[in-house]
Formats: sequence, C-alpha cells, structure tokens
Amino acid sequence: MYSQASQEMIHVSCFFPVAPLSAGGQPTLLPPEQVELLNLRSTGMLNNIQRLFSHHMIQTFGCDYSTSGVTLEAVLTKLRNFLELRTADGPRHDTYLIFYSGHTHKGSGSWALSGGESFHLAQLLELWKEKNAGHCSRLIVVLDTEYSLPWVKEVRRVEGIYVAVQGAELSATMVDPEAGDIPLLGEFTSEWVEFNCNPASDTQWSEKGRTVRAVYSVSKRWSDYTLHLPTGSDVAKHWKTHFPKATYPMVHLSNWCCGLHLFWLCSTCLRCFRRCKLAWFPPAVLDTGQGIKLVHS
Repeated sequence: MYSQASQEMIHVSCFFPVAPLSAGGQPTLLPPEQVELLNLRSTGMLNNIQRLFSHHMIQTFGCDYSTSGVTLEAVLTKLRNFLELRTADGPRHDTYLIFYSGHTHKGSGSWALSGGESFHLAQLLELWKEKNAGHCSRLIVVLDTEYSLPWVKEVRRVEGIYVAVQGAELSATMVDPEAGDIPLLGEFTSEWVEFNCNPASDTQWSEKGRTVRAVYSVSKRWSDYTLHLPTGSDVAKHWKTHFPKATYPMVHLSNWCCGLHLFWLCSTCLRCFRRCKLAWFPPAVLDTGQGIKLVHS
C-alpha cells in the first residue's frame, strides 16, 4: 500500500498486490522466469508512481508491496489510518488520492485479496463518508487493473460527496498475441504518469487502435468542489498581524459584503450548468486543479 500527501493539499495512497491469485483467492506459484518479469514490471510501475509524487511534491505516507496477497483486514486498517490523516496545521487535506494496481474481479471490479476476500467500492465510499464527515475534501481513486470499468461506471451515481475514479481498459482484441504485444498492467501507469509529469508529452489518448484506453468518471457533485480558501476569520487574523490597526474596518467591510451573497441565483444556475456539462459532455482531460489530470480515450 502506498500513501502520500502534498504540501498540505493532496494526500495519496497506493496498493500493490502483484502475485496472481487462484480461483479460491490464494496466491499461485509461478515459474522463476515469470516471477522475475513480474517483479521487474511491478518495480517499474512503483518507480513511475514515485516519479509522479516527486514531480508534484507529494509526501509519502507508506508503501505496501506484496507478492503473496493481502488480507481484507490489512487493507481496511491501512485505509482507515490513511483517510484520518490531516495537515500539520490541523485541517484535513484538500484531496486524498488512492492508487491501486493488482487483481480485480471481472463483474464488480472489486479488489481480489488473499483468503478469497474482496474489497468493494461501496466499502471504500463508506470509509470515506465516515472519515470525511463534516468536511469537504475530495477522493480520487486511480486504478491500473484489468477490470476497472465497473468502478468507473458506479461512481457516476454517487451523490453528496466528491469522488473520481481513473481507470483503464486493456484491449487484447486489437493486437497479435504471437507478436507479444498484449497489453499488461503497468502500461497505463507509465503513460499516465508521463502525461502528468511532462508538459511536452505526445501521448494521444484518443488515437485509434490503442491497446490501453483510459477512462474516468466523477460523482454528481464533483464540479461543485473548490479548493479551500482562507475564511473571513483567517483574513482578519492575517490583516491584524501585518497591517496597522487603522485599516481594520476595511476587513470588516469586506467580510460583510462577501456575506451578502448578492449573486446567489447566478451561482446556483452556474453550478447546475457545470454539473450537467460534466455529466453529459465530460472533457477528454479533466484538470483537478492540483497538477494531476484525469483522462479518457
């Protein structure tokens, strides 16, 4: 599991179960050469994620890298601790980001854990609602898995919270298996990180014939989210610290004017318009406002 936070603004968690699981949920044994290839691919993915965190100045919370499977209890404990984290000053982070790459179930997209257990999106959302109650932080889930589409579709129906899911589809029907070009886990992460870290990246997410197609979706209220701004009290404290006492009435006047909400009708209409636009015409690239972009092909 890998978790992170950036400069009091964004916090991230990643999880890497990498060994194949049997139908009963138990780790399967692989030939030595396949184990080596699997480790190389997983290490490359981990390096890419670390590059993303470093580029956007994201602080590390922890990394769980497992080749033998992880229990549901361990996942829940890790996520609870992660979602409880706050900034050094006390408030919660603006954004919490969870990255997962590993085995998932085809029908539900749930994470396939050891002992035949699964971790569902509904469980994650319940944890999020519990830990984020009374706050306005948002949650971003990035999945480099074989079956991420169910979570992407399901999050569209979520109301009342700010949640986004970035996933990918691996299309083996568009390649020649004999040529060895079958898409593998980790390829999406490599492209997505390059796109988010290199302004000159030539990645074309919408080009035809892609074997790795990006897809994302957001909850109904996602467009309502705004980064936390200083409150009237924060402004007043700053002003009293740095400016003469004679100027204090200006602060009170400014706070009074802002509290009138003279344009509440316009803001309500604009909010509804943004919700409809994002639901019906989602952009190919959605900027989160903190350097990380969500994409779909």
